[in-house]
Amino acid sequence: MKANFDFTNVNDDFEILPKGEYVVNLFDVDLKKTQKKDDMFVLILKVAEGEHKGRQLFFNLPVMTQTMWKIKETLEAFGMEVPKGAFNVDFDELLGKKAVAIVDHREYQGKEREDVQGLVPNEGGADGGNDEDPFASGGDSIDVTEDDLPF
Repeated sequence: MKANFDFTNVNDDFEILPKGEYVVNLFDVDLKKTQKKDDMFVLILKVAEGEHKGRQLFFNLPVMTQTMWKIKETLEAFGMEVPKGAFNVDFDELLGKKAVAIVDHREYQGKEREDVQGLVPNEGGADGGNDEDPFASGGDSIDVTEDDLPF
């Protein structure tokens, strides 16, 4: 199979994100293997706001005894309550949830790249909800009569 590509207008000057903290959504999760053949979940994050909105970041969670603290911390950053014992995680339930990614830089294959150091809870809530809860106390009350009810 042959293909013809024109790279004339391709920008090779891809800028990495500046170091800092970014509100991110969990966009996807892939299961891969480490070089030592351990399972590793790769979290694909998307910056949720600001001038870098939409940019992707990757956060690796190798599954090993010595990394359980990191996995627990990450699940909690997305608002999940993690019990002391064993339990199952459905990452699909976390898709779209928000957290804050702490981004640093590191060299990889001779180029400087983003390096997510960790995730912490988003101050806007576990799912990043900046929407006000209409049922929260302190909101304006409404009067509902029997005439308003459909049954």
